[in-house]
Amino acid sequence: MNTLELKIGDKVGVFFHDDWRGSKAIIDEVIHISSSGTITLKNGTRYNRNGREVGALGEATYLCTPEKAQAIINKASALSQDKEAIDDPLEKRRNKAAKLAVKSAIQGLNQYGWYADINGEMDALESELQQTILSYLERYEPLD
Repeated sequence: MNTLELKIGDKVGVFFHDDWRGSKAIIDEVIHISSSGTITLKNGTRYNRNGREVGALGEATYLCTPEKAQAIINKASALSQDKEAIDDPLEKRRNKAAKLAVKSAIQGLNQYGWYADINGEMDALESELQQTILSYLERYEPLD
């Protein structure tokens, strides 16, 4: 992408990554271009004239064409829709509810002085509680 051809108000793609972590890109608008070629986007992020993020603490983002960014966005949404179709939302809710209930029970025990994990008994208790709660939730489905 030739950043020297950009003008204020142009749409530009911001490329994050497209690898084993997944795909991520956004489309933003140019609001300022300095005399040295530094580009500022609407979200406040600045990019040098080569299209690399200025002052990135972690992995830097890069400017790209809006078409490339849109292709990555479409790819990411297609992957997330496929993943959602595979996962059972009710099972996820049950697991989250059981983990939260076990965590609350253990916190209650800890609050009143049962901190010790003698011979791994607290871990066994957590496991038993989670299995009991999961079996209860499977028997009595919510009335949504």
